[in-house]
Amino acid sequence: MARRGKKPVVRTLEDLTLDSGYGGAADSVRSSNLSLCCSDSHPASPYGGSCWPPLADSMHSRHNSFDTVNTALVEDSEGLDCAGQHCSRLLPDLDEVPWTLQELEALLLRSRDPRAGPAAPGGLPKDALAKLSTLVSRALVRIAKEAQRLSLRFAKCTKYEIQSAMEIVLSWGLAAHCTAAALAALSLYNMSSAGGDRLGRGKSARCGLTFSVGRVYRWMVDSRVALRIHEHAAIYLTACMESLFRDIYSRVVASGLPRSCSGPGPGSSSGPGPSSGPGTAPAADKEREAPGGGAASGGACSAASSASGGSSCCAPPAAAAAAAAPPAAAANHHHHHHHALHEAPRFTVETLEHTVNNDSEIWGLLQPYQHLICGKNASGVLCLPDSLNLHRDPQRTNKPGEMPMFSQSELRTIEQSLLATRVGSIAELSDLVSRAMHHLQPLNAKHHGNGTPLHHKQGALYWEPEALYTLCYFMHCPQMEWENPNVEPSKVNLQVERPFLVLPPLMEWIRVAVAHAGHRRSFSMDSDDVRQAARLLLPGVDCEPRQLRADDCFCASRKLDAVAIEAKFKQDLGFRMLNCGRTDLVKQAVSLLGPDGINTMSEQGMTPLMYACVRGDEAMVQMLLDAGADLNVEVVSTPHKYPSVHPETRHWTALTFAVLHGHIPVVQLLLDAGAKVEGSVEHGEENYSETPLQLAAAVGNFELVSLLLERGADPLIGTMYRNGISTTPQGDMNSFSQAAAHGHRNVFRKLLAQPEKEKSDILSLEEILAEGTDLAETAPPPLCASRNSKAKLRALREAMYHSAEHGYVDVTIDIRSIGVPWTLHTWLESLRIAFQQHRRPLIQCLLKEFKTIQEEEYTEELITQGLPLMFEILKASKNEVISQQLSVIFTHCYGPYPIPKLTEIKRKQTSRLDPHFLNNKEMSDVTFLVEGRPFYAHKVLLFTASPRFKALLSSKPTNDSTCIEIGYVKYPIFQLVMQYLYYGGPESLLIKNNEIMELLSAAKFFQLEALQRHCEIICAKSINTDNCVDIYNHAKFLGVTELSAYCEGYFLKNMMVLIENEAFKQLLYDKNGEGTGQDVLQDLQRTLAIRIQSIHLSSSKGSVV
Repeated sequence: MARRGKKPVVRTLEDLTLDSGYGGAADSVRSSNLSLCCSDSHPASPYGGSCWPPLADSMHSRHNSFDTVNTALVEDSEGLDCAGQHCSRLLPDLDEVPWTLQELEALLLRSRDPRAGPAAPGGLPKDALAKLSTLVSRALVRIAKEAQRLSLRFAKCTKYEIQSAMEIVLSWGLAAHCTAAALAALSLYNMSSAGGDRLGRGKSARCGLTFSVGRVYRWMVDSRVALRIHEHAAIYLTACMESLFRDIYSRVVASGLPRSCSGPGPGSSSGPGPSSGPGTAPAADKEREAPGGGAASGGACSAASSASGGSSCCAPPAAAAAAAAPPAAAANHHHHHHHALHEAPRFTVETLEHTVNNDSEIWGLLQPYQHLICGKNASGVLCLPDSLNLHRDPQRTNKPGEMPMFSQSELRTIEQSLLATRVGSIAELSDLVSRAMHHLQPLNAKHHGNGTPLHHKQGALYWEPEALYTLCYFMHCPQMEWENPNVEPSKVNLQVERPFLVLPPLMEWIRVAVAHAGHRRSFSMDSDDVRQAARLLLPGVDCEPRQLRADDCFCASRKLDAVAIEAKFKQDLGFRMLNCGRTDLVKQAVSLLGPDGINTMSEQGMTPLMYACVRGDEAMVQMLLDAGADLNVEVVSTPHKYPSVHPETRHWTALTFAVLHGHIPVVQLLLDAGAKVEGSVEHGEENYSETPLQLAAAVGNFELVSLLLERGADPLIGTMYRNGISTTPQGDMNSFSQAAAHGHRNVFRKLLAQPEKEKSDILSLEEILAEGTDLAETAPPPLCASRNSKAKLRALREAMYHSAEHGYVDVTIDIRSIGVPWTLHTWLESLRIAFQQHRRPLIQCLLKEFKTIQEEEYTEELITQGLPLMFEILKASKNEVISQQLSVIFTHCYGPYPIPKLTEIKRKQTSRLDPHFLNNKEMSDVTFLVEGRPFYAHKVLLFTASPRFKALLSSKPTNDSTCIEIGYVKYPIFQLVMQYLYYGGPESLLIKNNEIMELLSAAKFFQLEALQRHCEIICAKSINTDNCVDIYNHAKFLGVTELSAYCEGYFLKNMMVLIENEAFKQLLYDKNGEGTGQDVLQDLQRTLAIRIQSIHLSSSKGSVV
């Protein structure tokens, strides 16, 4: 009983920071953590901070588990020190993530809230972007790990695995946002599949995404998320990451906006204030040092929120301090806060860390630990997510005369049930789970957008008894029973209690278990779902991934009568007998399966033969075949009869499952027994199904692919519809595309060699580069020998598209080497990968291939993606061959049309004098001193000639007879300027070649636009390869944009010759951006982009140059 004596003295973390006041004590402080109660009938306690009232006896009561929301055990204070050793690192921060900081900045700026004010001129801070990228990369790893485990059931990662992984890892609200974004992206992708240009646009552009879908797909393949990756899974994961970035960024921005503007959205309750970094331990140790008054932050938070109505979750410390401060201090705080609101909130590392630390939905998600911390912020405060707070709105907006759905006491009880972390018995846990499910299910029915998937199509989900016992094992706390006078505590403690900081609330157990049950389309949560949740939520807990079993979705529904339930139990026993591997039980098991006998289907729509093929049990497969099992029976596609069928398995046969798990002996056995090598594709139904060859090609199993090809499998078959056209609009690609998308070069060559008997047509990349010839020259004639040439060409073009998108450039080159034409997109993606991999020979080979791309295929991508890439290659590579090839491409893109001409500017009508008065001393009223020689002029003419002359004359007093000295202009040049003014135009000027540059400078200086343009035209007419660089440098120095643009056009049009010019190369490389402050390559890129837009992409097509 010594432990009970210590309890009143030692106040642990939860007692100090999360005292909810629902234990029955009249003097307890109410919690601010998204209370479901709307009434203010319970006044806030005047005590806050370190001034805690004496504890009531009821606060120490352990008769029920409601107190576990707010009360921790004494052992927690000892366990906190060792909590760090359990929190092992998740993974090292990813060296390479499937997005760039430039893409991330573009994404955030595109989704920027206009209420946040204009962005900084230089964009978002790079250090904040890098920090955000690092944090979200941890969420990427968590989702990928869960998807990897879920994909083991069918050895394939589809959109369903990604969606379930999101629901397992993310909170209900975040998962709903990410799922909605993924559905929107996939819808756009599917709609673009029907267009004729679907292979000419990138997957990201077709999905409306900023991040590269192909790069994410390649990351999933390289990370071994699954043996087979469906492209829809990559789209889902890409959209999920973008949604997470947007969500976190919006929370950071909203934390600096006025509450009236930011609204009660997710994360908006987090405000400015000091907090610990995301990688540090929660600020609980300092509170523990002073048991009597260590809850300054927690108490202030609670008191402030109570005073304001208790409507915010984890109120910011600054707001809490303002609420607890005297009126004068509060007024000063309000004035400072009002002033801060007029400043545009900044996205910085500090604001990012602060927002993450105070947001319970994202803080644990972004931590580097192996387990997932849920429902708590950096201070260890338990918080309900905003998605569960939606139930408060109906409570407040009830119509007059209507009764609320829950009373205030029931709402308090529900909140305690959701936030409970420990229980004393299975009875208490059952009551907590019942209350929580009773609250969540109607909440899901009224607000589907909050992401609480607690309703199955056939009814509400329920907990199996074994699942509750398993959950009780992880949440059980023996010490909670010691206060019962009939129970004597153990003298020897053989159990090590987990510290409070690592204990998740009950709502997170429910969320993860429900997500696992939902993934396998089950009506109930079983013990394995709880174990999977414990593996994710608790440190140091692990279990094997769930395997595909016949009893995965078995449940004794109360809707069925006793006879139907008895038949189900017998059927389940028959499947268990067959799955045990004993061949001597086949006859007895068949008698239990029901009227369909050996071909009876389980809740998952699978037969015993299919389960045996999944296990690779060759002996059982043979016994089932001998017993009359149907080889070609398909997984049913009737969800109303078999609601637990996984959508990806519909129409699969036993051969499909054997191929799926790579059991070659079983595949051989099934084929020898007469299984259809194409599975069920010959039926031509609307529901798609992948052929065994498609699955084998995707995983890269060369032996299995060879076996299926020998048995007559067709690599051209993709998605088959009633019309028999294999267009794969749903993304289910043919075998060529599957092998190319996963980068299996040897399998692709095997598929390619099957219809084409001659293997010599396929040249390796090394052979192509060694010969030094164009790909088009080594390629055989286009595919036109067989009747299926069009179908094969279409299949190979699609395979080329996927290999280029996913960065498998060698496969792309193989496809090109057999005569498949380039598209602009595939060529650009291949060039990008070759440049990133620093493969100079391949870059040269690809640059030579640009001429094979038809000009009709030029799209906006050439300007937005192609030109920056090629100019970056030109800037980074000093190789003469590559420079020469790029110059050819630039000249080709510039086109055969002439350079846009410069036109004369009509001079405005001004005062004019007879040329006789030019430099005539007799009637002059102003004298200029040029190079020590006087030049006589007249004010009446010069005053209206230009603003420069007007300023010169105005600065000299009227009675001043001194001369106006003109520097930096030679006397003959100044004489030409005056001659231009007195003659009224440039017609009478005799300009020498060595004077044109100086005259241009003088015209620019004296602001004589017409004379300046005349000089520009003379320079443009006299430009050649010898003086073009000097003219360009002089024009850039003077800021003459029209002449500079003309020179840039001359460079691009004659770049093949100029690239050998030393002065031009020095202009491009040595002086590029150095000293002069000019970026020639960037200017050339901009000029070429304008040219391509005018002659290739505009409706006029060349008429405007």
